[in-house]
Amino acid sequence: MMKRLNSVVVKLWLTIILIVTTVLILLSAALITFIQYYFTQKTEESLYNDAKSISTVIEKSKNRQLAINHSEMLLEGNKGVIILPDSNNAFLKDKEKKEMLAFIKQDKDLNNIKLTQKKEIKHVSIKVNDKKQTYLLLGYPTIDHNGQKSVIYIYEDLRSISDTNNVVAIIILITAIIFLIVTTIFAFFLSSRITNPLRLFKEQAQEVAKGHYDQQVHVQTKDEIGELAIAFNQMSHNIQHHIDDITTSKNIRDTLINSMAQGVLGINHQRETILSNELADNMIGEMTSDDILLFEKQINDTFKSQQTEYREYEINQKHYAVVMSYIDQIQTNKQSGLVAIIRDMTKEHHMEQMKKDFIASVSHELRTPISLLQGYTESIVDGIVTEPEDIHEFLLIVLDESKRLSRLVNELLDVAKIDAEGVNITKEVRPMSELIHKMGTKYRQIANELSLTLDFQQDGVMKDEWHYDFDRMEQVLTNLVDNASRYTKPGDTIAIHAKETPTEHVLTIHDTGVGISPEHLDKVFERFYKVDAARTRGKQGTGLGLFITRMIIEAHRGSIDVKSEVGKGTAFIIKLPKNS
Repeated sequence: MMKRLNSVVVKLWLTIILIVTTVLILLSAALITFIQYYFTQKTEESLYNDAKSISTVIEKSKNRQLAINHSEMLLEGNKGVIILPDSNNAFLKDKEKKEMLAFIKQDKDLNNIKLTQKKEIKHVSIKVNDKKQTYLLLGYPTIDHNGQKSVIYIYEDLRSISDTNNVVAIIILITAIIFLIVTTIFAFFLSSRITNPLRLFKEQAQEVAKGHYDQQVHVQTKDEIGELAIAFNQMSHNIQHHIDDITTSKNIRDTLINSMAQGVLGINHQRETILSNELADNMIGEMTSDDILLFEKQINDTFKSQQTEYREYEINQKHYAVVMSYIDQIQTNKQSGLVAIIRDMTKEHHMEQMKKDFIASVSHELRTPISLLQGYTESIVDGIVTEPEDIHEFLLIVLDESKRLSRLVNELLDVAKIDAEGVNITKEVRPMSELIHKMGTKYRQIANELSLTLDFQQDGVMKDEWHYDFDRMEQVLTNLVDNASRYTKPGDTIAIHAKETPTEHVLTIHDTGVGISPEHLDKVFERFYKVDAARTRGKQGTGLGLFITRMIIEAHRGSIDVKSEVGKGTAFIIKLPKNS
């Protein structure tokens, strides 16, 4: 019920009906008052005219009584006349005149007209036959033919005026009802015509509130409602345009934030996270209770200082650097907040440690051969060693250490060149058997010295042509066979097997040595990384050979993998794509 009353149609209809009703009531009251006043004035004029006529008759008539009798004949309608003094007292037989005479005698103004000679007219209410009636009474002074002062009281029943007013009121009421009916129809028509576009506006506005900004209002009028429709449609278009811009900006922002190598974290003044990406979520998820306390302390310090605060965290064997900066307004509510940039420093820490280990390793590797070179050379130069056989032995040691230094320098140069230029390869079509045969020749003597068995062959495809850089692949196999020789013991086997699949050439370098622990398998191809020296026979490498090997294989667009089991051996599997 209240919803209907709050409708614009009902309100507009009630307003129009109220206005029309008010106008009709005021107009009817004015009209009835005017008609009543008009008829009263006409009645008074008629009474005055009749009084003048009677006065003239009385003044000119020599027979007073006859004049009085003739006076009543001059009256028309509901009029009556009393002329005082009247010697016949004819009015005593008429109850209406009797009641009227009684009223005249009680009224001071009417009773004294004979003395004052002033005209008096009044509305008189008297009871006749137990019914109260209203009259218009006129007291008119006159003088008869003999000079005697008299008063003519002439009156008229006002029932005719009341009846007329009643008829007029009924006519006005019927007219008002007709007007109200017509007005109601017109009001509903007008309100519907006005409110139908408003209903459309309401429905479209509700759709816009739900996020459907492509809504349009179709209003053909050229009035204010039409202008409002044009403005509404333009507003919807602008909102849609702004929403699209905001959505695009948000998508770009989210994409940039999620693609950043650093973690991003936005925190408002209530310590609520309002923005984050995957790296930041991962760091927060890995935090222990102690880490969370330190992180909250950094947040509080940043809000307190309103400056940039830097902290480093070690979480689950990972290193993070967190830089927090204060922002005066981070949300639309104009509240302050902060933004944290999180950088995963694990690789940097690992690289730094590897560099330290590398420097220490290189220093050790250089110190040993340099010391040997210096010592044996000084022994020969100073003549301490004079026997030809001893000199020859010392020179062999010097040569071996020189080769060791050369290999170390070459590996360092290769890594530097890879970092600067990448790996340059020149592929050619050659059988893999040539390289395998060369490797067998190269390591036959070393295998005899170390009591190792070499199993270098190409399974059934010795004449198959491979696409590869011969010199680079020789470097790869040299690194892998050298590593295998250091991690084997007398009686073990080092094997190179080549085969093919429909899409790849596969080269496997396998040994039956001590194997590699599982915790080292994921890191053996990293630069400067070396497995436990206690498991190595002879001199330990620099930790660069497998890194260089991986880079060469990737330059061939191939892959290298390692499988190992402690105590049973290690296998490196190289896969090169065909015809690439």
